[in-house]
Amino acid sequence: MSPSSLFRVIALFVGAAAGCASVPPPTESLAASMASVQTAEKLGAAEEPQAALSLKRAQDEVEWARALMADKKHRRAALMAERASSDAELAIAQVQERGAIDEARRAEVSAAEPRPNP
Repeated sequence: MSPSSLFRVIALFVGAAAGCASVPPPTESLAASMASVQTAEKLGAAEEPQAALSLKRAQDEVEWARALMADKKHRRAALMAERASSDAELAIAQVQERGAIDEARRAEVSAAEPRPNP
């Protein structure tokens, strides 16, 4: 086999392998991360300082994932969408934690109040 035909065979093989290895756009992953961000927003994450930081990070990561998808960098976009989901879920957990802490404090105050004897 001549060097030029060997080169063509290798190029064809590499091209076929690259085509099989391509990553589809992470549309479902991005949609899930956007839904998590919306949930965090609806729960009031922007008003809770710790949750607000996680929410902002998640919002930025959604935008980065969109930009990476537009540039056809689907693998990186998928990873960024996963990070966005994680940060949005963290914001949700932080809001819920704050609510649980507030509820526990109200219960402590209520328990400490004198009760009339029947």
